[in-house]
Formats: sequence, C-alpha cells, structure tokens
Amino acid sequence: MTIQNQVYIDLRKGSIQAFQVVFDAYSANIYNLSFHILKNKEQAEEVVQETFLKVWMHREELDDAKDLWPYIYVIAKRICYNQLRSMKYDLLAQQELIKNMAVLAEDSAHQLSEINKILQESVNQLPERQKQVWIMSREEGKSHKEIADELGISPNTVKNTIVQTLKTLRHTFKKADYLYFFIFLFFL
Repeated sequence: MTIQNQVYIDLRKGSIQAFQVVFDAYSANIYNLSFHILKNKEQAEEVVQETFLKVWMHREELDDAKDLWPYIYVIAKRICYNQLRSMKYDLLAQQELIKNMAVLAEDSAHQLSEINKILQESVNQLPERQKQVWIMSREEGKSHKEIADELGISPNTVKNTIVQTLKTLRHTFKKADYLYFFIFLFFL
C-alpha cells in the first residue's frame, strides 16, 4: 500500500491530518479550474471551500483503490457549472425586475400626469379668488400671511379659502376616480 493510498484510508476514517494533506495537494488546482470557468476570484475561492466540504462530508464513500483527483475535479466542476447556471437565472431575474420596474414607472408617470391634468382643470374652474389663493399657496409656496398681505385680506380668510378649495378639489377627485382621491389626499 502506498502512502497516497494510506492518506485516502485515513481520510475515510476522519483524519484531519489526512484531509489537510489532500487539501494542500489539490486546492490550488481546484482554484485554478474554478477561476478559469468562473473568472471571479471570490467565487473560485468559494468553490474550493465547497468542494473540500463535500469531500469531507462524503469521505466515508471514498474508494482508496481509485485516484482521488478525478473525484475532486468532478465535484468542483459541477459546483462551477451550478454557479454559472445560478448566475444566469439571477441575471434573467434582474432583467425581469428591471423590465417590471420600467413598466411600473411608466404607469406611475401616466397616473401622475392624469392627476395633474384633473387638478389643473379643477383649479381652472374655481372662482377667481379661490384660484388665486390656491396658486399662491400651493404653486408659489407662499405662507398664509404673505398671501393675506399681498391680497389685502386676513390670514384667516386665506385659511378658510384654502379649506374651501380643498373640499371642492376632493369632491372633484372623488367623482373622477376613488384611487386618485386617495393619492391626491396623500400629496396634500
């Protein structure tokens, strides 16, 4: 019996020293094979770890009459191909996700455009004073006091005008579509 066969026999029995000998003998070759297939250092290192983990877990099934290298080589190659297959599916999933996000963004943009159109039409139908106060408040970002000073009315009148305008707009949005009503309330 050769020393090499004795190492395999000891490995089958669970010898850590025998495992270390096998690891030292084949890990560089497994890394090179994995790196050649995967073209990624971290993934190649993971393949080495996973390969020798499988060797350790299945050590009792080793045949000391056969060379260990082909067994280890096949394990490593299968792990590499499984990773490639997984990366392919991950890439397909990412592409599908990006496609779905684009469709959702397009739908959202369309809905927002409709909401803005309804809002603009509703504001244009408001009485002139309400329309003026609304534009100064919501579009120009002025405070109630600034609007009151500019229009020569009390801040309380500005507040009441905005409250009345909101009621009118909510009613308009309820009639247009219940979903838009909630979206509108969310943005106010």
